[in-house]
Amino acid sequence: MKRSATAAARPNEVGLTPIKRIGRKLYESKKAYLFLLPLFFFLLTFSYYPAISGVYHSFFDWKDTGESRFTGIENYREFLSDTEVFWPSCLTMLKLLVPKLIINIFVPLIVAEMIFNLRSERAKSSYRLWILIPIVAPGVVTTMLWNYIYDPNFGLLTALYKFVGGHPVDWLNNTDTVIPAIIFMGFPWIGGTNVLIYISGLNALSPEVRESARLDGAGTFSIIWNIDLPQIFGQMRFFLINGLITGMQDYSVQFLLTGGGPGYYTMVPGYFMYQAAFTSGRMGYASAIGTFLFVLIMGLTVLSFRLGRKESDL
Repeated sequence: MKRSATAAARPNEVGLTPIKRIGRKLYESKKAYLFLLPLFFFLLTFSYYPAISGVYHSFFDWKDTGESRFTGIENYREFLSDTEVFWPSCLTMLKLLVPKLIINIFVPLIVAEMIFNLRSERAKSSYRLWILIPIVAPGVVTTMLWNYIYDPNFGLLTALYKFVGGHPVDWLNNTDTVIPAIIFMGFPWIGGTNVLIYISGLNALSPEVRESARLDGAGTFSIIWNIDLPQIFGQMRFFLINGLITGMQDYSVQFLLTGGGPGYYTMVPGYFMYQAAFTSGRMGYASAIGTFLFVLIMGLTVLSFRLGRKESDL
């Protein structure tokens, strides 16, 4: 009976010896890998090879002209001893990263809870649509829009500040205001994709569980804390890890608006690496900084996974 069931499930293998069956499976596997071969080729060529090449050339005095000379760990020693630009840029990165992580994790969560707890399904659909519309605008356009908002002469924020009796402020060229101004970009920080991911996690929870909690006398905040948050902990961990990676790599505001200024006040390691490579032509030095950032990001990502696993086991 067992043999006949197998034959019925695989009619093409009827009458084949075990060796021929193995040969057929290997042939079919080869066909599958043949279709995957272009994917592997482009992945290795455009993703893995540049990264491996960067690590390799970080030990060379590699110029943008193509000249290279082995220097060992000299590139690492140079930027790790740079207390004037590099280490202050790491501190600036933390000043920007921590508030943005908090904003990107908790503000969309609040919005998702508000939409999820609406009684009208039509209203839920409408709000999901409205929060997605801003995503249509490219990030560069949004950044340049905020540049006009912060314009010290004609910007919207300057006009509002004058309206309440304040004096004109050059928000992006003032050491007292530039960091808060960068953090404030993107207000109200809803993040349509983040909201939808949170809502999908909340929808996966059985309505009976929430209803039982309400019948037992649990309030809204108690339900959110004891039921909703454990349910969407995986999404929160994803936003944490993704925010760490993105925040440590991002230098779009510095590239488009501040140039790392005033002075080096908004310089971050990513932009420092970019300037070393494409302004100074020191590709090996930039590769060393990129390798350092890669190791740092990888370490923080592994740490986040381990902490998240421990929390989920509690």
